[in-house]
Amino acid sequence: MRKVLLVTLVASLLMGIVGLAWADQLTIRDEVQVWKWDEDPLTGQYGWIPEIKGSKIANARAWKQGDPQGGFCNKKTWRIDVATHTSVAQWIRWQLNAQGWRFYVRKPGTYIADCISGSIKSNADVHVTFSGFDDLKNTSGEAIETYYSFGEENPSSAMVWYPAKTLDSETLVVPYCEHNAHLWIKIVVREDPDDLYPKTRACEYQDDAQVKISVTVYKTWLDAGGLGNFAR
Repeated sequence: MRKVLLVTLVASLLMGIVGLAWADQLTIRDEVQVWKWDEDPLTGQYGWIPEIKGSKIANARAWKQGDPQGGFCNKKTWRIDVATHTSVAQWIRWQLNAQGWRFYVRKPGTYIADCISGSIKSNADVHVTFSGFDDLKNTSGEAIETYYSFGEENPSSAMVWYPAKTLDSETLVVPYCEHNAHLWIKIVVREDPDDLYPKTRACEYQDDAQVKISVTVYKTWLDAGGLGNFAR
């Protein structure tokens, strides 16, 4: 009998939810404690680990919402409205296995290399932008013709090569969920000059740049500075 009563109560609650407005239209009230199923750093055992209540750097926080409810009379049936709302922010988990390349070149030629592989995992699309990319240059400003490509572990004739000096204008979209790629570089070390590049001088060449990965969904309840912490 108790099981039947419980099933009936749950069914009644679910039916009541159908007619509710979006829960985020309700008044947010007192904050409540949240726990996360995780590994205890002291014991190494998994269990319910409490989040720091009220902390801006907590992984998750929760509040009561809506007005108190109650009643006392001889009605046959009470309908109790229950509104639960969860707003999930976008996160990015990323990894690169190196920071760049170092070439040692003995003879002229066109060379490619792949020593950077990376992965991006997120719960929404991710934008990848570039800043400071250019041909490798020496202290006199002479350049080595430089390209970059994104592809698989082995080189292919179908690879699309982006001139380094145009990469800053590119925006790559990494689609929602998880993707792995290899970042390739191509340099042209010249035995003779052409109309655009000089004969490659024996010296050192360098280019320092940045890759930026950005969320496409940033929640209003996170800090305005973009650090990803709670705003309050």
